Amino acid sequence: MNCKHLVIPITDVKVRVVDDGTDGLLAWASCVISGAVKLDNIAIRRSRDGSLFLTYPAKRTIAGDSHQYFHPISVEASQAVQDAVLTRLASLAKAAADGSTQAK
Repeated sequence: MNCKHLVIPITDVKVRVVDDGTDGLLAWASCVISGAVKLDNIAIRRSRDGSLFLTYPAKRTIAGDSHQYFHPISVEASQAVQDAVLTRLASLAKAAADGSTQAK
């Protein structure tokens, strides 16, 4: 399936910043895709070079393998979720810097 021109609406984005994150964890996020699927427990992390990225919930097996419960399967879907979540995080950071409590 070619998704290059597919519009993927991402709504109801919620971000909860953590104070004591490890492994670069900054916050937890959730969102709704196309008004049909809610994704919870998306981790927002900072890499060693300072860039932000998302990781999706995964189960670790006894053998140590990691299997994600869900994740975008196209670059476009991944970018849509990332843009929506990081935009929400930026609005929270701006509100905190401005001393506002309106952005939640």
